[in-house]
Amino acid sequence: MGKLLRLSTVCAAAVALCAAGCGAEVHKHADADGNGLCDGCGERMTVELSFYAINDLHGKYIDTDVQPGLDEFTAYMKALYADPAREEILLSSGDTWQGTVESSTNKGRLLTEWMNELDFAAMTLGNHEYDWGSQVLKPNSELAEFPFLAINVTQNGKPADYCRASTVVERGGVKIGIIGAIGDCLGSISGDFTAGLQFATGGALTSLVKAESKKLRAEGCEFIVYSIHDGYGESFSASSVNEVSSREISSYYDVSLSDGYVDLVFEGHTHQRYILKDEHGVYHLQGGGENSFVSSAEVSLNRATREFTVKPRLISSSVYASGASDPVVGELFDKYFPTDNPYTTVLGTNSARRNSTEVCTLLAKLYYETGVKQWGGEYKIALGGGYLKLRSPYRIEAGSVTYAQLFSVLPFDNDIVLGKIKGSDLKSRFLSGADNYYCFTALKASEISDDSYYYIIVDSYSSTYRYNRITEVARLGGEKYARDLLADFVAGGGWKH
Repeated sequence: MGKLLRLSTVCAAAVALCAAGCGAEVHKHADADGNGLCDGCGERMTVELSFYAINDLHGKYIDTDVQPGLDEFTAYMKALYADPAREEILLSSGDTWQGTVESSTNKGRLLTEWMNELDFAAMTLGNHEYDWGSQVLKPNSELAEFPFLAINVTQNGKPADYCRASTVVERGGVKIGIIGAIGDCLGSISGDFTAGLQFATGGALTSLVKAESKKLRAEGCEFIVYSIHDGYGESFSASSVNEVSSREISSYYDVSLSDGYVDLVFEGHTHQRYILKDEHGVYHLQGGGENSFVSSAEVSLNRATREFTVKPRLISSSVYASGASDPVVGELFDKYFPTDNPYTTVLGTNSARRNSTEVCTLLAKLYYETGVKQWGGEYKIALGGGYLKLRSPYRIEAGSVTYAQLFSVLPFDNDIVLGKIKGSDLKSRFLSGADNYYCFTALKASEISDDSYYYIIVDSYSSTYRYNRITEVARLGGEKYARDLLADFVAGGGWKH
């Protein structure tokens, strides 16, 4: 897939020096009167840059009942690219691949090829890029025609070979530096894949970004974008979209970075929709995730004075949802999912709409039953469940059920685990009603002794999370995940009536 041909406003004179008079002498561009034209040669000094950023796409590739697919978004962006009045830069702030059958089953290769087609400038790594381990990142980085960014990642004490600190793109004669970082979210990665992996956070991350910014400035970058897979956690009302807020952001961002080091920030991870403006006047944008909104910033930059203005906005998917579609998106899908793929086969019937609580409660019971069947003869199993949470669309509608539908709400490849846990931890961690733990237990809390040990059936994410203090005894294996238990339940007629 070749990159898109782009129209550029750069001309031969858009270098640091331009000819003056008869051409015998050269001069630096200047715009003392601020009219946007060089005082010496009359060349236009103002460059219009259009930044777009997606975050937390989570593999949402095809159309669903609740959101448009990437075919409409692709057509929308290509139409923008064809406009010669602006220079576009498209970014991702992480968690791009994982979440649907169409992306996860090929470990993000489909989405990477799509990003090549749409000429992404860079992708910041998110925690879910690690859902299949670091070994997936290297081949995907080689497939990508754009860099993966994460300034603060080390693997076994060394810089990771699948990402880099920054990249530089040039638009309209302006060098733009883009720095990427993953937030403080190592705990959001399965413990199976965290060995040797480290993310610099806090002051250490700030120092890295400042040093990288200085380097980019020295190399001639006139505008610095910071793309970080982290963001503001509290919800914003739907009515506040495109309203600029000044909420406190020190919990995840060092505001000193906005004092001359970065000029614009795109964020992710928290799935919120907002435009924030910090005390130094730098805008922070996050577009909600899963193709619901696209973050956008229109930057007008004067190459002579180095002054710029930023106009931020969030573009709702409703803007392009009913627009044209791009055939390349379908062609890529067919490459990975021919018509006879097993994921769209109907498993069975769901007689009524099932919400997240109902599904997760059922899954906890299925965990328990699976554990009893597998290990019940040897161990007295007290509980089934763990960290169970449906993803968007957070429900299963009535009607025919396919594996792809189950995959969309249960995308995680977490093994089913037999674990051993102390009674006090069992009660505090799994029976307290916190942290999205759904549990089916054969014992009442009053029957559990604090000092005794019990056997439970949980997912591997729960078992490897150190605060749960679980000792693994065995794993079911065989790539049998939560969605597979639910698929068997549906196929057996469990929701038929």
